[in-house]
Amino acid sequence: MKSKPQDMAQLASERFAKLQNHAGQMGQLRQCLLPLLDPAVHDQMKIANLRDGKLVIELASAAWATRLQYQRLDLMSALRRNGFPMLTTIEFKVNPKLSQITPKKAVVTKQLSSNASDHLESLANNVGGELGEKLKKLAARGRPIKK
Repeated sequence: MKSKPQDMAQLASERFAKLQNHAGQMGQLRQCLLPLLDPAVHDQMKIANLRDGKLVIELASAAWATRLQYQRLDLMSALRRNGFPMLTTIEFKVNPKLSQITPKKAVVTKQLSSNASDHLESLANNVGGELGEKLKKLAARGRPIKK
C-alpha cells in the first residue's frame, strides 16, 4: 500500500519546530554548564550536540578534555539537577579548530566626549603657558568640526 504524499509546508514546519526546540535546549544547556566550569575554558569549548541523553562537548585541547573528564560525574549530577534529567553521559572531543577561532575584539575609539573636552579647556584656561596650549589642542580633538 502506498503512503499518501505529505504537504511540504507541514514537513518543513515540523522540522523547523524540532530544530528550534533543539537550539533552545542547547542554549539552556550552555547557560547551565558555564557557571560550573573554569572561566578560562569558556572560549575553548563548544557544546556540539545533545542526542538520546548523550552530551557531546568539543574542546580546543586534550588538556582541557582531560581536565573535564575528571569532572564528568560532578557535571552530570549538576546538569541533571538543573533541568536535564535525561542526561546519561558526557563525551569530550578534541577539536583543535576551536583554538584557531579568536573572539572579536572590542573596537576602541579614541575620541573625547564633549564633557571631557569642556573640562580640559577649563583646565587649560586656568593653567596657561605651554601646558595650557597643549591642553587646548587636546580639548579641540573632542569637539565636532565646524563647517
